[in-house]
Parts: sequence; C-alpha cells; structure tokens
Amino acid sequence: MRRPKKYRRRRIPWFVILLGIFVAVIVGGIAFYKNQQAGYNFPFPCLSEVANYHIHPYLRIVINGENITIPAAIGIVNPQYQNGIAVGGTCFEPLHTHDATGIIHVESAGNTNYTLSEFFQIWNDTYHSITLGGVNHPVVFSNTDILGFRADSTHRIVLLVDGQPSSEYQSLVLNTLDYCRSTGRNVPPCYPTAGGDPAYGGIAYPYGTEHTIVIEYLSTA
Repeated sequence: MRRPKKYRRRRIPWFVILLGIFVAVIVGGIAFYKNQQAGYNFPFPCLSEVANYHIHPYLRIVINGENITIPAAIGIVNPQYQNGIAVGGTCFEPLHTHDATGIIHVESAGNTNYTLSEFFQIWNDTYHSITLGGVNHPVVFSNTDILGFRADSTHRIVLLVDGQPSSEYQSLVLNTLDYCRSTGRNVPPCYPTAGGDPAYGGIAYPYGTEHTIVIEYLSTA
C-alpha cells in the first residue's frame, strides 16, 4: 500500500493577515469608543481635543436676577481636575467646558455649525440635572423653559446676543460668537483655559470676538 502523502503546511497569504489586523483594529476601536461613552448619550462622536476649529463662546444664565453657574467638565469623559479646572479626560465632545466660567469650548476637526440646543443636550447627557437652591432641576432650554423655569403669565425667557434680543433660542449657532482673543480678552473668563485667538480651519476668524450670550428668566410684573 502507498503511504499517504504528508500534507504541507499551507502559508496564510499576507493580505489575509493584514485584513485580520485591520478588522481587529476596527473592532478594538469600536469597543474603546463604546467604553469611553459608557453611561453617556452624547450627540457627537467623543474624541480627543482637536484645534482645527477652536472657538470660545461666553454663555451666562440669569434666573430672577441670579447668575447660574455652568459647571466644569460638561462633555468630558473621565475628567482630570486641577484647581477645579478639568485639564484632561479620555475624550471630549466638540462642545465642552473646562471650568465654571461659562466659556464653551467649540473644538472640531471640521467646520460644523454647533447650536445652543446641542450644548444643552451635552450638558444634560453629562450631569442629567442641576441643583439650584437645594432642588434638582432639569437641564433644558427653549423659548418656554430654562432649567425647569417655565414662561407663564408672569414670566418670560429672553435670549440676548450681544445685548440684543434674539428669536433663535435653541437654534442659535455658536460658531460665529467667539468671546476670547489673545489681546484684551486673555483674562477671566477666558484665562487660563481659553486664551488665544480663535482657530478657524487655517484662516483668520471672520466673525470678530467679544460676543456675549445671555439667557434670562424675567418677571413680567
């Protein structure tokens, strides 16, 4: 009887190996991404900070004459703090805060128009509520509701942009409303986390600085 031929060990083609590595990287990246966003429902992919577009709108919320503190680390996963300032984290939303000054950091790889509504959504996804006077309030904003304070027969909600009433409310685009600049505004609330001129994809920022955004809940009486 003939002896059976020994089977040769077949080499795996190099392109199959590369394909396997590529799939492993993609699967690992997805797993990492999901892990970083565990417990969050952010509207945008949560990535490392990038500075192709780097803009600093200044938001104030005033309810019945009282300034409301906008917390640090909105939109930052696993924030690392130094002197009350979030100086790092595992990933960032394109809209986030480093401190409690009211400066919003708009940081993106592309020129996407980000709105005030999206900032409030990220704020809500980060903290879910805000405590005012020992009472938890929802993180919401519209022309009829700011942090659970609703417009009614004796109260109204006003959005002021550069001191002028605006009807845009949730749809207000933040990209055109930078506040900070390297000269004249490199002081609180811009300093120390939002110093420097706005970056705008390699061109000079075309909208100017020192813009302000104020949401007020006022009595009509």
